[in-house]
Amino acid sequence: MLVLDSVVRTYRIGGQGVRALDGIDLTIEAGQFVSVVGPSGAGKSTLLHLLGALDLPDSGSIRFRGNEIGKLNDDQQSEFRRHHVGFVFQFFNLLPTLSAWENVAVPKLLDGTGLRATKARALELLTLVGLSDRAEHRPAELSGGQMQRVALARALLMDPPLILADEPTGNLDSKTGADIMALLARIAHEAGRERAVIMVTHNTEAASTTDRVITLADGRIVRDETLGTPVVSEEFAGKLQ
Repeated sequence: MLVLDSVVRTYRIGGQGVRALDGIDLTIEAGQFVSVVGPSGAGKSTLLHLLGALDLPDSGSIRFRGNEIGKLNDDQQSEFRRHHVGFVFQFFNLLPTLSAWENVAVPKLLDGTGLRATKARALELLTLVGLSDRAEHRPAELSGGQMQRVALARALLMDPPLILADEPTGNLDSKTGADIMALLARIAHEAGRERAVIMVTHNTEAASTTDRVITLADGRIVRDETLGTPVVSEEFAGKLQ
């Protein structure tokens, strides 16, 4: 699904050039749940931004399903993000004046579809993440775990083949974080879907439950471990059926 070849990204900080990514070679297949770990400044967020077409490399190639995305113009980047990528953030990024289902429906607005026309699909996705009874609640009326589930449902609205999650358990307690990890695993491994989930995290315990752990240091891949398919508890999986 994703192939990176000799990817370099350099930033200017205090008049000096800093290589956030220094010649990254990487292949990610559909159906994988991948975590990216490493110390602060290792290049994790930069890698996520490049994969989501939020930024472009200085050199090298990034191919998504065989198409080069490392050289898109602004309009092409926006188009790619809208239809191919679902983003999940540590701080949820929900709109406080909208209900849960309206927050899920927001991405369709960018395609000119009205909220009401998207309501049925939004409710379906809230049911998927176990929040059918919170559809009319606003973010202030939800717990952190519930807000993250809303964010996951929103990321799935356009049925994107790529889900990018930036510290999705960072603001959650351990049990709620484990539930979110199980949900991300189910999204990645859903039968009949050609989808990959890539997560940046500082949480080594969370990373250990993914299929594959990529460790970055100083902008380079220093370890790439395949762990196998994580097990989703029957109790949690049952809630999503």
